[in-house]
Amino acid sequence: MIQIFHRILTIVRFRPHDISTEHGRSHERYRRMALTSIAAFGSRGTSLLASLISIPLTYRYLGPERYGLWMVLTSLIAVMAFADLGIGNGVINCVAEAHGKGDRILTREYVTSAFILLLGIAGILATTGAMAYPFIPWMRLFNVKSAAVASEGATGFLVLYYWFVVNIPLGVVTRVKKRLQEGYWSNLIGAGGNFLSLFGLALDVIFRGNLAWLVFASTFGSIVALTLNGWLLFRNHRWLIPTLHAFRKNSARKIFKLGLMFFVLQCGVAIGYSSDNIVITQVLGVSAVAVYAVPQKLFSFVSMLVAMGMGPIWPAYGEAISRGDVAWVGRVFWRSLRVIFLLAVPTCTFLVLTGPWIIRTAMGKTLQVPISLLITLGIWGIVVAMSIPASMLLNGAGAMKVQAIVTSVSSLANLALSIFLTRRLGVIGVCLGSTITQLTIVTPAYFVAIRSLLKHLQEKSIEIPLNQAIWENRES
Repeated sequence: MIQIFHRILTIVRFRPHDISTEHGRSHERYRRMALTSIAAFGSRGTSLLASLISIPLTYRYLGPERYGLWMVLTSLIAVMAFADLGIGNGVINCVAEAHGKGDRILTREYVTSAFILLLGIAGILATTGAMAYPFIPWMRLFNVKSAAVASEGATGFLVLYYWFVVNIPLGVVTRVKKRLQEGYWSNLIGAGGNFLSLFGLALDVIFRGNLAWLVFASTFGSIVALTLNGWLLFRNHRWLIPTLHAFRKNSARKIFKLGLMFFVLQCGVAIGYSSDNIVITQVLGVSAVAVYAVPQKLFSFVSMLVAMGMGPIWPAYGEAISRGDVAWVGRVFWRSLRVIFLLAVPTCTFLVLTGPWIIRTAMGKTLQVPISLLITLGIWGIVVAMSIPASMLLNGAGAMKVQAIVTSVSSLANLALSIFLTRRLGVIGVCLGSTITQLTIVTPAYFVAIRSLLKHLQEKSIEIPLNQAIWENRES
């Protein structure tokens, strides 16, 4: 551990004078990734700390039914994550490619085009939400018998929905900073936003606010952090400021086309893996959601930590591939896979063994979680953590079609299997459905896709220098 820490410090502190060489570019890539990862761990660490404090705080204040309602609200928003048509993620690869080539004009065109597209989508969603709100059967949607509880949930959803809408165009800021490999500032500011939200949530509990105010308090900090991040981005990179004359139809078309692949991918993830609480609500009732949601959050911390550490690798993959540095891509991928396995297995095992004590201490004796659910969640945590490196590599390479196909098939299978197993086994069914489909469909498909991708990139990197040599010989 000391050697790893020393290695990270060496990478961060040392900056090569010449980054035009392969060694210099590789070291600079590592340095930016290390900086972003350190800041990400600080940001997500505060997020995890805020979650650890907020879960027992809100559960004891809201009670099982209203806490389950809150989890359903967040699940509904997660299911709507595809509402930006994948454009938010599509701009990631476009900016990484343009930045890797050092093309500022093209980078600005991509940023402007994405921002205008997302602003239009946000306007449509805001209008549609306002028109549809009075006609939604909230009691049926939340599967509750009390009109007062349904009304409180509806108001909370309205607050969360418009927070989601505002985040659609503002999200470009965070994505662009990360793809410029400057995500460390975003993460540090995000940490401050997490503390601000936790402070607001504590105030709401003290003053006995309703669910809508609780939702507002928990989301306010992120809006402040996004706004500050945007100001810093455009202050330091004035050439990136979106303007109408920088909008290009070709750039918008490319982002939209690439975004459609992300759109299909997001739909699959939302339907198959973000709908667990909704399935439990419809099959078992909203009161049963807390039995699954609380321990699930505990194990999701593992995948959050992995995603946090792997996040900077996505744009780095894109830059390395655009430069033809295939050896670096393969080396980093296999190393990351081994490291995550060695971290995820003991961590999830520890959470399975200590889970009953943690939940009893934090939530009290009112929440009873079966050990079988903890074991299943432990396996699920390892499987999900191991899938993240593969997704990052495929994202960085722009291999969205294979992910869209695999995710579409697996998500539909997961949803059907989760409903079937939940009706027969209870809350454990949704987790079993996710784990089984991940192991039998996603993992084998991604393994084959990555082997094929690395082989293709290697052949391509050999072919280009060979063609250049032949051309040079002909000229001479």
